[in-house]
Amino acid sequence: MVAKTSDLLKQFSPGRILLPVILGLGIVGYTLYGELVKSELPIGEALNRFAWTSRSVWWIALAFLMMMLRDFGYLWQLRILTDRKLGWRTSLEIVLLWDFFAAVSPSMVGGAAVAVFMLVKEQISIGRSTAIVFTTVFLDQVFYTSLPFFASLFVPQAEIFAPLEYVRSELLGTSMMVGFWIAWGGLVVYLLLLIGALFVAPHWINWWLTRLFMLPMFRFWRARGLHMVNDLLTASRDLRDRKSIFWFQVWMATSLAWIGRYLVVNCVLAAFSPMPMSLIDHLLAIGRQAVLWIIMVLSPTPGSAGVAELGFSWLFGDFVPAGVALGLAVLWRLVSYYPYLIIGVPVMTRWVRRVYGTDVRKPQIGIE
Repeated sequence: MVAKTSDLLKQFSPGRILLPVILGLGIVGYTLYGELVKSELPIGEALNRFAWTSRSVWWIALAFLMMMLRDFGYLWQLRILTDRKLGWRTSLEIVLLWDFFAAVSPSMVGGAAVAVFMLVKEQISIGRSTAIVFTTVFLDQVFYTSLPFFASLFVPQAEIFAPLEYVRSELLGTSMMVGFWIAWGGLVVYLLLLIGALFVAPHWINWWLTRLFMLPMFRFWRARGLHMVNDLLTASRDLRDRKSIFWFQVWMATSLAWIGRYLVVNCVLAAFSPMPMSLIDHLLAIGRQAVLWIIMVLSPTPGSAGVAELGFSWLFGDFVPAGVALGLAVLWRLVSYYPYLIIGVPVMTRWVRRVYGTDVRKPQIGIE
């Protein structure tokens, strides 16, 4: 799972940074143009529906505060997982860079390997670093696989999933509803595997996974798979003896991060909703956003570019005036996604200078 510095620095090419931006905005622009042509709605009238008021400004400012709350939650989580061996400033650098690499990678890849690499460079042992990353992945999986059902305790499931029943997917050849359940089922299987490998029967899972990856059909993934199997066993040794207070604190930090992340969408919707959103409206938005995050896992694009914006417009179109949803999707990404692409290079420059005494923007010689 540990990356090389040379591979790490390749992620900072202009093409890797601009690709998700161009892809996401291109798909949104194409779709928006198609909708305007279909509805015969003049562009001027569509823009007039996107009216900024003092209420809109207040809610968007609150959305940025929710992103800060989200980052603080992950900062707190990292401090707990490292037994407070890393300072707040160092933890902030790692969290921001972890987000950057997740933003330029497909959702299923994320920034886990880079996170292990950076933690090792911060003098955290490989075993501890591996345990930290797997713990973060495990808690995230628990949160967003269970939240759709938690939301359905307050809002009927039919209302949460209603928009997906009418959306067709060329990729899946069926409704996005099926795509959601495929993605959710895959995440649940992965979560159960993590629970078994980390806490229940680590040696038994290790034995079976090792033999699975030795089969001829998995020879292409064998090296990476066997490495992951060993990482899971290493992480298990670190995590199984942790006390209840440790897990309570980590779960609180994780919940804080995800609550902040989810409330960003609620703030963006409230900024342009024709009527003030009720508590039920906010709960419905959270339930649908849980669906959105799982759909984004299916995306092969960097940072779910394009899929995230379209998914937002599908799921939240009934919250805002007609013709506004795609524009709000872009605004949501401007608050929650694009900033990490912008700050990634200067933060990485500072980190590499501190760790290696050199500059990320200059040719790197002898760094592996």
